[in-house]
Amino acid sequence: MRIEQLLNVPAAFLYRQIIDAELFEIHAHTGRQLTAAQLEGFTYQKQLDDATRAQVTITKNVLDRSYHYQTVTAYNRYEVKYDMLPVETDKSKIVYEERIIARAWYQRLLDFFSDTLLGGLRRHNFKKMFLQIEKSY
Repeated sequence: MRIEQLLNVPAAFLYRQIIDAELFEIHAHTGRQLTAAQLEGFTYQKQLDDATRAQVTITKNVLDRSYHYQTVTAYNRYEVKYDMLPVETDKSKIVYEERIIARAWYQRLLDFFSDTLLGGLRRHNFKKMFLQIEKSY
């Protein structure tokens, strides 16, 4: 899934909103207080539900521009990218990309149907989230 959206906020503000949420999550799962500059390469364990644990690794972090991470579970690997591109002083373009790599054929089939049936709703919710960030500026 790929979403591109123009927002009337600086790229640095958008980056900060996304990173603050990640720093909060890292603190909740590990008890560690990190700064944005310490994120790249950081790995931690996360409990998704009662039966599912995941390993999250921040694969790229460029201050005020990009934040990429990978989440690995027993069934899937999720690769997520947020890239914030400045267009003007108070305008930026966010590019959100998500890729799911299933480990087994039945999981690939399940993911395909899930994305087909719920993909439009997920895209709508992400765009709505980005607009809420814009309104908070």
